[in-house]
Amino acid sequence: MVLFVELSCNQRKRFFNEIKQKIDSWEKFYPKYNISRSMFFNYLSGEYNIPLRIFNIWKKISGFQGKINIIEKRLYLKKEIGEISLDEKLAEIIGVLNGDGHISKNKKEICVVGNRNEERYACYLKDLFEKKLIIIFSLFLHDNRFKLKGCSVKLSEFFIKVYGLPQGNKMGKLHIPKKIIINKKLLKYYIRGLFDTDGTIYLRRKNDAVIEISSADDKYLVEIKSALQSLGFSVSLLKNHIAIYKKEEIKYFFQLIKPANSKHLKKYQNYLNLTMRR
Repeated sequence: MVLFVELSCNQRKRFFNEIKQKIDSWEKFYPKYNISRSMFFNYLSGEYNIPLRIFNIWKKISGFQGKINIIEKRLYLKKEIGEISLDEKLAEIIGVLNGDGHISKNKKEICVVGNRNEERYACYLKDLFEKKLIIIFSLFLHDNRFKLKGCSVKLSEFFIKVYGLPQGNKMGKLHIPKKIIINKKLLKYYIRGLFDTDGTIYLRRKNDAVIEISSADDKYLVEIKSALQSLGFSVSLLKNHIAIYKKEEIKYFFQLIKPANSKHLKKYQNYLNLTMRR
């Protein structure tokens, strides 16, 4: 049985950055280990896990230290998916997929697309998706965007059949799954995933903060408004977005939902700093 090393997104970046500082170029590096160019860059991008034998050699070069996860190859050769229980992690994933996510029309691809400036959040999503869904998700950085992609028809069918996620064009097909709506704990995590991808916080007149979640789907916005009201928020429904304006509810939102996207956390911290200086 062949063993592989599964690195988190941040570990992988640090591991390869440390190697790069000690070599002339990648083109001179990987041929020494009888590795093709395409295979090496699959390791570099995180599309494939690194064989333990090779990792141990490269570890000596990089000086990498840290806890690693060693897995057997067969865990990721399987195209079958096991039972996926509904918990906070899955609720968050469904929120993400209903935000900036997509299931391809042929059901072969599940992906999330975002701004490259959110690379830290993209790494968070890669870890979240892989640990919960037990398939590899590849992270690609292109120009000003990131794309997190996993390939599994059966996983796509699971989301479509069990939770009603749309395949292909999402317009007019988005809904919050009923199993999540009736469970406020799960709903909080669903809103986290949705807000982290389709939400924003910004300052308006007199430096007051506004939380918004956007969607071109009017009926879906009504569902989001109702869901947030059930969690205790006063919500305004506007064209293509919902908004929360009250200062105490802005604070409560970040305490309750606990967004994971650092861009939201930085904006909120800037807002708090501003209010302290008044």
